[in-house]
Amino acid sequence: MRLFCGLFVLLLTVPASCLAAGADLIIVNANVRTLVSAQPRAEAIAVSGGEIIAVGSTKAIRALADADTQVIDAGGKLVLPGFNDAHVHLTAIGNLFSSVKLADVRTSKEFAERITNVARFLPKGRWILGSGWDNRIWIPNDPPTKALIDTLTPGNPVFVYNVDAKAVFVNSIALKLAGIGKDTKDPVGGMIFRDASGEPTGVLRGTAMQMVGSLVPTNHMKNLPEIIEAASNYAASLGVTSVQDMHSDDLGDVLRDLARLGKLKTRVYDCTNLSNWQKLAAQKIKAASGDAMVRIGCMKSFAEDGEDLDIAQLERDIAGADKAGLQIAIHAIGAKPNEIVLSAFEKAVKANGPRDRRFRVEHARNATREALPRFAKLNTIASMQPWLFYGENGAGSDDYERIFDARVSVAFGSDASITDFNPLLGIHAAVNSKNGISIEQAVRAYTAASAFAEFQEKAKGTIEVGKLADFIILSEDIFSIDRTKIRNARIETTVVGGKIVFKQN
Repeated sequence: MRLFCGLFVLLLTVPASCLAAGADLIIVNANVRTLVSAQPRAEAIAVSGGEIIAVGSTKAIRALADADTQVIDAGGKLVLPGFNDAHVHLTAIGNLFSSVKLADVRTSKEFAERITNVARFLPKGRWILGSGWDNRIWIPNDPPTKALIDTLTPGNPVFVYNVDAKAVFVNSIALKLAGIGKDTKDPVGGMIFRDASGEPTGVLRGTAMQMVGSLVPTNHMKNLPEIIEAASNYAASLGVTSVQDMHSDDLGDVLRDLARLGKLKTRVYDCTNLSNWQKLAAQKIKAASGDAMVRIGCMKSFAEDGEDLDIAQLERDIAGADKAGLQIAIHAIGAKPNEIVLSAFEKAVKANGPRDRRFRVEHARNATREALPRFAKLNTIASMQPWLFYGENGAGSDDYERIFDARVSVAFGSDASITDFNPLLGIHAAVNSKNGISIEQAVRAYTAASAFAEFQEKAKGTIEVGKLADFIILSEDIFSIDRTKIRNARIETTVVGGKIVFKQN
């Protein structure tokens, strides 16, 4: 019935059966760029059961609402499919929020803002740690007080060292956990800073630091559920609804647990090390195995231009993993590494025969002009990161125009946390480089093409009936503004599976 209703809405006619059902969520008064050639633009979207059930006019989509339908009026703003980052390091992104750096802070306001920016992405209960604050260089130079951040960190204990690590600043939650109050005596060799009424201000010195420090979890930097949840929260704020994790660690169980608990806001394709392909093959795991939130079956390795590369072993692993039906992604930067990888892929195809395998070259950096037809012939995906290499020699270093003209399949990503995670920076770089591409091409590379790179083009990447309800509302229409201003646009709302997972305050 969903497809049937969706088709009627496109004709601006809504049967009674559709009206009776009601949508869970509708977006109206929007500038929807569907990225679907048959219907490139629309005004509104209807969602039910986590899927898009209709795309059409505001008038027709409003007819699908009932008393329980959540309505978002986009006010004419741009709506796109959610961004899909084809190359991230998920735990490293999450660990960006495991520690806050405070050495360059110059005011108490900036101090509070720096801590708050971390707190907004952390799961409740995760500690905010950090170091480097020095109120002696602040203007004014008063030491910090818990009042600065208590209302901004309601669910997270704070414990941050000063510049010489002889004092710490904590918030009220941390003081409460340690049992430190007005009547608490200073420990021998320590000092609890207090206000005029005797209440602790939040600064502890000497042995008093350990009263709170002993409570900080020792696994803070390795607590994968909390770290990944923070990364997912951050992704939602950037409009990233899917990621392809190239960190080569095995996060499948942790990701599935988070998804089950409703704590994962980002769909994840988790790649593991190519050397483990036999383990997955023995389990009959194929490329893109899993569900809509968590999938595995992608194998990652490296082809570095050096004496340590065992090309014969790499070729054996690629051929074996390919025969087992797994997807293979090889990191290659430079003409020779790209040559090595393409040759290995060609040998695997010759050994194992034709199929839809979607080999990937991660970065595909500085591949020669002669290599491009080989990418196209092999249907090998160039998984590229425009922002990572933007500005080299003042130009933007990859010839995207030539790559696209050669009909190479290109998926865009960031390589975060090595560089900025924001997809709008990648789009900005791709269209403003010396040999750049159109905004439409860049957006597709960060959405529909990235979905194709993970075998999910039938499930996501465009806004059309039957696909997952993953989309975003942007502050600016990046198709119509000055293209040099694309990087300044912001995400206002992110929807994953028909649920709002981020909304700008």
